Amino acid sequence: MRILFLTPQIPYPPYKGTALRNWGLISGLAARHDVSVLSFVDPGQAPEVPPLLREMGQVEAMEPPIRSTRDRLRGMLASRQADMALRLASQPYAERLSRWLQEKRYDVVQIEGIELAPYLSVIAAARPRPLIVFDDHNCEYLLQQRTFLTDLRTPARWPAAAYSMIQWQRLRRYEAEVCAAADRVLAVS
Repeated sequence: MRILFLTPQIPYPPYKGTALRNWGLISGLAARHDVSVLSFVDPGQAPEVPPLLREMGQVEAMEPPIRSTRDRLRGMLASRQADMALRLASQPYAERLSRWLQEKRYDVVQIEGIELAPYLSVIAAARPRPLIVFDDHNCEYLLQQRTFLTDLRTPARWPAAAYSMIQWQRLRRYEAEVCAAADRVLAVS
């Protein structure tokens, strides 16, 4: 089976939660399947692929889009989209993904995290259309809701609470839309 993983950061070396989980999935599946990875690198990190990942199928790392606090605030005020929907939205990444889907037929494309969900439409447009698996690492809207409730108790945190309240509502809607658009959903929270 040909599987393409979209990851928010290179999963090797596995140094934190998301990378640990993604590395376990990717390395385990690569033992029996043709696995490719299209990823971002952490800000400031060179877009290099670690040697161990080069032994897999196609692997590429791209620089993430830069979004300042001002950009995020402008997006919150001018749009009804959740901040997480914009976090890793990148035209170069979308174009690369589209090219990969044209060049190689994937049976499954697995989206690792809500910040990569904007690429659902690119995957859905591929012909033949691969099975789309959305791996929701956290129930993000619940995290935002809990952050709102915590910050609400401290007056100095009220601006942060206002942000979390807005994002919680937007994320609840966005996560529901993403889950409905995917063929399969994995949830770890």
